[in-house]
Amino acid sequence: MDIPEKPKVRTHLVCDAEAGQRLDNFLIRELKGVPKSHIYRIVRDGQVRVNGGRSRPSTRISSGDKVRIPPLRLSNSANSSGENRDPSFQPNFLFEDRDLLIIDKPSGIAVHGGTGQHVSVIEQLRLTTSGFLELVHRLDKETSGILMLAKNMEALRQMHTRLRQVDSQSGIKKSYQALLAGRWQGEQRTLSQRLETVRGRSGEKRSRVTSNGREARSVFTPLELLKDYSLMHVELMTGRLHQIRAHAHAAGLPVAGDKIYGARDQNRHLRKFGLRRQFLHASRIRFCHPRTGKTVDVQSPVPDDLMSVLANLRLRSDNESI
Repeated sequence: MDIPEKPKVRTHLVCDAEAGQRLDNFLIRELKGVPKSHIYRIVRDGQVRVNGGRSRPSTRISSGDKVRIPPLRLSNSANSSGENRDPSFQPNFLFEDRDLLIIDKPSGIAVHGGTGQHVSVIEQLRLTTSGFLELVHRLDKETSGILMLAKNMEALRQMHTRLRQVDSQSGIKKSYQALLAGRWQGEQRTLSQRLETVRGRSGEKRSRVTSNGREARSVFTPLELLKDYSLMHVELMTGRLHQIRAHAHAAGLPVAGDKIYGARDQNRHLRKFGLRRQFLHASRIRFCHPRTGKTVDVQSPVPDDLMSVLANLRLRSDNESI
């Protein structure tokens, strides 16, 4: 009778195509079927080593690195990739080629896993997509709209470079539509308060305006002024945490429905008009393709739930003007 061979420790030599990615993302693809919580645990416990040393999940691996991967036994349930699949997650694919994937992200799903996040965009897409797939940028859980992912390491590097070049022709132009609580004064205005990332009382990350923060610039242009509210077009010139939300709050006109930067009473009032989340939608992205050099211009219409809120607010404004 043959005795099955016990799984052994193995060492993976990182190749050029794998270089630059986070250790946790590398392990998620390398250890298909292993729960993400378990992957984080074996990294924290020091069972996974990079070049003989302990590492963090956020460690970036380089070409030539030696990654020690411990033996793992998978249960049948862990091997079932369909167990974690959320049938309600059905994003609209807006653009795809061999380098990039751009989707229309629905509100209510986080782009990546974390504490308290059982379902995420990147994990759901990896269940149905083979090969390399990484987020080029992020959107807040409640924000809907355009989200871009890279399908190879070179595209990811190139797009990250372009994210830092928003003022140049080769940069990435990201536009949003946001409803602000309050009446916007004047025409287009650039908000350029510096932002610092801090932890709130409950431990969540947020941005605050401070002279010690990082440069942040957002161009706000009014599209429609309603009674007590302003529909705005916002173009990001930098990409800081909660940048639009923090700048809007600093201007005294928080994003409608914002649970972190907005007012609780105001958000409760907006529920009467159907608003169940922050009114922020990533509506357009334009950039120079990293391989072909051609301009890619992708747009996403404001979703029905937000359009319904606008319709209700317009109706109230019309009724009160009679």
